[in-house]
Amino acid sequence: MAKFNLSQYGIDVEKIHRNSSVPVLYEIGLRNEAGTAISDVGALLVYSGEKTGRSPKDKRIVRNPESEKNIDWGPINIGLDEHTYFVNRERAIDYLNICERLFVVDAYAGWDPKYRIKVRIICTRAYHSLFMQNMLIMPTAAELADFG
Repeated sequence: MAKFNLSQYGIDVEKIHRNSSVPVLYEIGLRNEAGTAISDVGALLVYSGEKTGRSPKDKRIVRNPESEKNIDWGPINIGLDEHTYFVNRERAIDYLNICERLFVVDAYAGWDPKYRIKVRIICTRAYHSLFMQNMLIMPTAAELADFG
């Protein structure tokens, strides 16, 4: 079986943890991520830096004629042109390529198989992966083998 990689996205990092179990993510976080601990009730505690919490005003959506009329544009759903998106995408890829390890969550958004969509989240910290596993529907081993 071929080793999983992210080369199709221009990302060449050797240590990639794909859909890792909760205990593995706890261990990686505790061993490698400063400011990580376990609370008295077993939850993973992390220090996420100066800016904590959600940033709803940081969300951008690329304007596209096919979906433009379906978006409630405003201070939360802020439009972005395609050129600016690609500049920022390249900056993100450059950043991911200097990371020692990455975490990948392949999962479904939506429970109903008729309507759910496949999503791939690439993140830099174990707790990001834990959060996304909690928010999305995790595939079975058979579904993951054919995730695409």
